[in-house]
Amino acid sequence: MDPTRQRTGQLGRTVDRVWFGPTGASVRAALSSAAGIVTPVWCIGCAEQDLVLCALCAEDLRLMTRAPFAAEEQAMALPLLMDAQAITVLPVSAAGRYAGLVARAVLAFKDHGAIGLGAALGPGLARALRLAAARVPPESAAGVPGSRPWLLVSPPSSLRSQLTRGFDPVQVLLDRALAVSARELRQAGLRPHRVPGLLCQSRAAALRSLSPRQGRQKTRGARARRRRSVGSLELTPRGRRLLPGADVLLVDDVLTSGSTLAELHRVLTSAGARIHGAAVLAATPGPGAEVGSSLVRASPEA
Repeated sequence: MDPTRQRTGQLGRTVDRVWFGPTGASVRAALSSAAGIVTPVWCIGCAEQDLVLCALCAEDLRLMTRAPFAAEEQAMALPLLMDAQAITVLPVSAAGRYAGLVARAVLAFKDHGAIGLGAALGPGLARALRLAAARVPPESAAGVPGSRPWLLVSPPSSLRSQLTRGFDPVQVLLDRALAVSARELRQAGLRPHRVPGLLCQSRAAALRSLSPRQGRQKTRGARARRRRSVGSLELTPRGRRLLPGADVLLVDDVLTSGSTLAELHRVLTSAGARIHGAAVLAATPGPGAEVGSSLVRASPEA
């Protein structure tokens, strides 16, 4: 062996032993403490220092998203589905309520750079996906299991979001969710298949998202959300090729008025896709929710 390469290999093994041994552990702890002094971090649940989410709050978050539920009643902008027998609302399954710890975790994950929270939030979306799959009527799923995948389609990030965040929150959550639920979905007879790049923002919506006077979606009322959402999405060449005849479940992070899911439904059905429901991580009631609703109002930040 070349002496130079041999010395390099020995040096690498020595560095590994030091870094991953007791000395390295002490160094990493010291660096973490120093970073905490420069940029302090507190648990989003209990404010424990040096942790974005402590073990106890992580367990609380799991408990808050452990029992997914039907969330479509309070989302007034969801599309109506009509058949020969009845008029229904697009079924939406949510893992938890957008309030308290769940809302703080979503906000920290999406808007404050705590991307690591995706590992704690993803399993909740996985449970919502399993419920959404279970709610698909047998006659709708007839002939599909084992024959071809169901597409999981989420709204594309806005141009503003791409520039400020640098990642797509829903896609990160979906990757985490599929890592823990794809097997269970297949056992339920569905073959989930995440295919990005089927949709994009329209040019007008992309430019509008950059305007500082437009604000953000979460600051608008239900009527303004509906007006802004219509026409905001377009099919890509890939979408025009793959969506006709496809079976689809919609996926998003938070359900508020339902306007985003309604626009997804409009564009996808116009392309010939069959939409069987939607799954979201968290849901909050829209304006006019009755007192005593099973959902609670979102945090003021939402």
